[in-house]
Amino acid sequence: MEIKQLKYFVEVAKREHISEAALELNIAQSAISRQMTQLEKELNVTLFKRQGRNILLTSEGKQLLTEATKILDQLDQTVQLFQHQQTLSNQNIFLSYSDSEASHKLGRLIQIFEEQSESQVVPNLSQDNEILDDVIKGEIDIGIIELTDEIKQHSELNMTTLFEEHYHLYTNKRDPIALTLQPHLSQLHLQNVFCLTVLPNSIKEKLPTDIRTISDKQLAQYLLKKERGVLITPQNVSLDSHSHEWIKIPLSHTDIKRTICVISKKENHKPDLPVALHTIQVLFNKTSTYH
Repeated sequence: MEIKQLKYFVEVAKREHISEAALELNIAQSAISRQMTQLEKELNVTLFKRQGRNILLTSEGKQLLTEATKILDQLDQTVQLFQHQQTLSNQNIFLSYSDSEASHKLGRLIQIFEEQSESQVVPNLSQDNEILDDVIKGEIDIGIIELTDEIKQHSELNMTTLFEEHYHLYTNKRDPIALTLQPHLSQLHLQNVFCLTVLPNSIKEKLPTDIRTISDKQLAQYLLKKERGVLITPQNVSLDSHSHEWIKIPLSHTDIKRTICVISKKENHKPDLPVALHTIQVLFNKTSTYH
């Protein structure tokens, strides 16, 4: 039994006339007759009886009409369900991002985008390696992550640099490092180095000592006051700059920096994706694109 047979059967049953059903379905009358004969043969029943120029349903035909209608209605509902889900998917822009200065601009980004688009941005904080995999697999539309040589090797991606993320160092004013305008990273070798956010591996690898992660600014301030170590933070994370007990030293003269980019799959054709990407580029005021 095929779906088209059920569709032909229901149309004939409603009209009680094969030629009218053929006209409605835009197929040859002989094709419908052949399908009805095959259906009766498969079910081993008589579905129609002739009465003049019309054909009427037998009791078995009436039973099949009830069941066929249910099947076709369920089929239509299933198609509509998936079409609706696809419509909703096309109206959502799935964006994953790793922790960086970009994280603090997402609220503004989403607001600007949704003011000019019917789509919505669905954000998710994730890890760089997961973001790259999900963009390639098409599970997310946009990734905001650190630009690496690995990413540049993926020709199926569009990549646009957004900004260079710098870091700075907090240290007690009595620490010898405080007397150096541009301290060398080797000076941190014998220091306890703390950070207020989990540093990416690309940054950790450039530091000459292990990193201890804390999550509270008051604790960081206490450690600095007591000369228990130094603090490294991204440029978007800061302590009280008016304290007389510590100073902030930019590390822009060192390799402690990374480039943040936005990636998307070239084969992604969601209607509002270009608008979202353009909004991101304008917000970060960068236009350098890698292919």
